Amino acid sequence: MAELIIFLKDNLAEHFVIYFIPLYYLGGRPIALISAQLLGHKISFLLPVAVMLDTLQIPIFYHLYDSISKRPFMQKLSEKSKIKEAHQKKSRLFQWLQNLGMPGIIIITMLPIKGCGILSGFILSRLLLMSKTMAYTLLIIGSILGCLVLFGLGELILESWNYITK
Repeated sequence: MAELIIFLKDNLAEHFVIYFIPLYYLGGRPIALISAQLLGHKISFLLPVAVMLDTLQIPIFYHLYDSISKRPFMQKLSEKSKIKEAHQKKSRLFQWLQNLGMPGIIIITMLPIKGCGILSGFILSRLLLMSKTMAYTLLIIGSILGCLVLFGLGELILESWNYITK
């Protein structure tokens, strides 16, 4: 493990854009931020970059959602699912998500777990029929808080590594 970290630090630390952006979108926020932090990049530099990359995803999700939902096939599927929707509104999961409301969007967006993030927060905001302005605000707050949690984990890893290697 130590050899891998040293190899990455020697070869990739100088080429931030080459590895960080693809790693961010393919591997996720936790992998990209913690690896960049382990390679020596400063939190003050990584936080704005990560929030910018998350913020750039939101209009893409809105565009995809709007273009897909207006297709005739999706409208027919939507009509058939209205009966199911009445049953889903009675389900515990939907009620739990609805009860969480705005804090739920922030929590789902900030969790450093696979399956959570901007897309999950966006889907929840659409389920809760949030306005775009409110959804953007909550998603960006969740992104910032999620990055701060990951930076804390990265610092913990670095401190543990320094303690072990001494």
